[in-house]
Amino acid sequence: MSSVDELRQVLQEIERSLEEAGAHLGTCQGKLDEARQALVQLDPEHPETVLPTGLPRTHDQVERAQRMIDLVLSTIRDFTTRL
Repeated sequence: MSSVDELRQVLQEIERSLEEAGAHLGTCQGKLDEARQALVQLDPEHPETVLPTGLPRTHDQVERAQRMIDLVLSTIRDFTTRL
């Protein structure tokens, strides 16, 4: 196996791992939404009293991580295409 073939193989493994991480982030985002909805039901008239202050920031951080994974995947795919 040539060095280029080995590099392609490693890049494919990285791509699979990143895709898996992206899927986990999607699941995480869904679970965060479920948790938010459950917490709001505890006190629907005053949801601010039951929602952790960092919850909206967590949602944003998960979205940011997903965008970063998408960018890295795109970069890897472009690089692999050029090999």
